[in-house]
Amino acid sequence: MCGICGIYNYQNNEPVNKRLIHSMNNTMVHRGPDDEGYYLKDSLMLGMRRLSIIDVEGGHQPIHNEDKSIWVVFNGEIYNFKELRNDLKNKGHRFYTQSDTEVIVHSYEEWGDDCLLRFNGIFGLAIWDDKRKRLLLARDPHGVKPLYVFNDGKRLLWSSEIKAILSDSRVPRAVDRQSLDLFLTFRFVPSPFTLFQGIRKIRPGHKLVVENNNLYDTRYIVPEAVTNYQFKEDDYINVLQEKLEASVKRQMVSDVPIGVLLSGGIDSAVVLAIMSSIASDPIETFSVGFKNEMDVNELDEARYTAEYFGANHHEVLLDSLDYSEWLQKAIWYLEEPIATTSSLPMYFVTKLAKDYVKVVLTGQGADEPFCGYYRYFGERYGYMYRKIPKIIRNQFLKPIVESLSRQERIKRAVRSMGTDEIERRFVQIYSVFNKEMRDSLWRFEHKQNIDESACEEIVHYWRNGLEDMDPLIQMSMIDTRLSLADDLLMYGDKMSMSNSIEARVPFLDHEYMSLVESLPASLRIRGFTRKYIHKKATSKWLPNQIIKRKKRGFETPVDRWFRTELSGFVQSTLLSDKSASQNYFRKESINSLIQDHISGRQNNSRQLFCLVNFELWHKTFIERSFDYYG
Repeated sequence: MCGICGIYNYQNNEPVNKRLIHSMNNTMVHRGPDDEGYYLKDSLMLGMRRLSIIDVEGGHQPIHNEDKSIWVVFNGEIYNFKELRNDLKNKGHRFYTQSDTEVIVHSYEEWGDDCLLRFNGIFGLAIWDDKRKRLLLARDPHGVKPLYVFNDGKRLLWSSEIKAILSDSRVPRAVDRQSLDLFLTFRFVPSPFTLFQGIRKIRPGHKLVVENNNLYDTRYIVPEAVTNYQFKEDDYINVLQEKLEASVKRQMVSDVPIGVLLSGGIDSAVVLAIMSSIASDPIETFSVGFKNEMDVNELDEARYTAEYFGANHHEVLLDSLDYSEWLQKAIWYLEEPIATTSSLPMYFVTKLAKDYVKVVLTGQGADEPFCGYYRYFGERYGYMYRKIPKIIRNQFLKPIVESLSRQERIKRAVRSMGTDEIERRFVQIYSVFNKEMRDSLWRFEHKQNIDESACEEIVHYWRNGLEDMDPLIQMSMIDTRLSLADDLLMYGDKMSMSNSIEARVPFLDHEYMSLVESLPASLRIRGFTRKYIHKKATSKWLPNQIIKRKKRGFETPVDRWFRTELSGFVQSTLLSDKSASQNYFRKESINSLIQDHISGRQNNSRQLFCLVNFELWHKTFIERSFDYYG
């Protein structure tokens, strides 16, 4: 893994400010402490920081082709690089390194932009074609690796991190209010938006081409909207096992030590099981938990799994003081507020792993395609609720549910299940602040010109072409490219790279995901069993004691902390006279959320965590009250 950046003065052909590109690169030392490299040609310059994983000695970037007409900087891994390398050598290409990066150069030389379809990997990359004066930027199909751009109409800046782009003083530091409204809805800012005006994320599976003074943003890979009903259940199980084993084996390729981030669930457990069957030495495993919080800890389960497979297990424990003290620094690395409470534990567990390994495999990416979250039950069986006459739902059932205290998840489920229109229903399922809550939160002067339909338009973009599929499968495929990419994978990348750790995701292997996304809905949820076929397939490696554990997800005690020992932190952060939140939101609305939560009348932990994250982000990047350079 690495950090890449670049500048292209595509309109005026002015020479690049070399001091600026060095400054951009220096903001990302944590992403690549092992090496740095540059390429300069007239009005374009590429930069990169390298975390050396494959061909440690010889993989210095930027890397070029035989006549040095094509250059690449690359953040990520191409897991099928050896197969591609052999194909390209047979076609006459000559290699001067053993790295996966060089395969990108020759693949582009051979197949043009279609090379992106041949890569089984995770990447954010930039390819400069000097003969054609053409720049290609691209992000992997599932958005595991981030890539940001800023275009002022004359020049394009791009980078793996926003901080690098902000190195240019001409880039404005201003809040994008439309993106802020999206953040309040989703708890993250969906691609292509960021919370900074003018800075955008390249969407997962998209490319940005600069050629002949024009920019083209295109989706280069679209998932097949096809459900395969031809196989029997046992056939699916066999092929899922075969492809998952192949994926883990591919992602174990490394010239440096490798381990596993281990939770108490089956996903990281099966990754460990397969690795243990392949490796000759015990695997290093790493878990995070909370002091004196047994109701949310999965440490006992993780220890059992590690011991069962003979791993060398390591743990780190957090408390509320860690949260309040370290959240600001975590936001510095996140660069955008991501109000998922597990983001900070990800920072600490990868910090722990850094003392032992340089690469970790994770269990991330299985819940979305296999329908592992509770919300998938609502989508699978919500049609039964919608069959109840509306008068009964609206006058009896809905008021009863809304009157319940601290039942935020149930309220959200009932609101969404009562909605017939799919895109609106999906937005309601995601919503942290629903429309009514956002309307009461915004100060009137800031709510002007916010597009109320933007949330549904985001869902519509990813739903396009999937409309004829089972709604459960639609939701699963949208989740994989929306919430997984811009929430869980985004903080997974930022938190692991803040500790110079490469995090890999075997469940998002291209071949494996192509199979999983063709599964019928009935194999994803069977009765009240989520991830039905996944659990069947993993039984090859896992004992029943692990498979039948109740899924909890990665929970944190933030709900309780915000009512008790961190209530003062929340109030001082959000209600201070210097609070930025009060410039955008009504103070009385914020205070009402806090008091309802502290009293136990409601569980507003998700809403408050959003606002706290925004406040700390604003102080860090807009007010520049905190600085962690160096």
